[in-house]
Amino acid sequence: MQVFRINKEPYHVDPLSTVGSYRYGGRWNPKGVGILYTSKTPELALLETLVHLPALTLSEVPQLWLSTIELPQISESIFWMDPSKLPSYWSSGPLSSTQTILKEWLFSPFSLALAVPSVIMPESYNLLLHPQHPAYAEVKVVRKRLLSLDSRLR
Repeated sequence: MQVFRINKEPYHVDPLSTVGSYRYGGRWNPKGVGILYTSKTPELALLETLVHLPALTLSEVPQLWLSTIELPQISESIFWMDPSKLPSYWSSGPLSSTQTILKEWLFSPFSLALAVPSVIMPESYNLLLHPQHPAYAEVKVVRKRLLSLDSRLR
């Protein structure tokens, strides 16, 4: 399976790095626990990136790179989260509450990836990859390209 990730320059050099999520945390992980945030489609990866940028004009958006990442072909590598099993606050709660939802997986990864619904588009999924899972060593970047944003995106 392929997943997608967008990085700003200069962070595109190592698209598999979890340093940013380790330093700052995110919706699904606290500071001090690094995971790799990816998306099932390049469109969702772009939407997730744009929604997290400060208010900028299109010309002010930093240079973006799209990476295509190949996951190993093992059946138990992805665990799909059922949105109905998530607590009601998963999409609106403060990060301090959502960062503990996946606590078991964060500290003892039973799968390479957890597929979680996107807050922006709950019908679509982001895949969180855990660098401490043994299969992470088989994760490969198969393509990396400069991303040009259409001028109609304002």
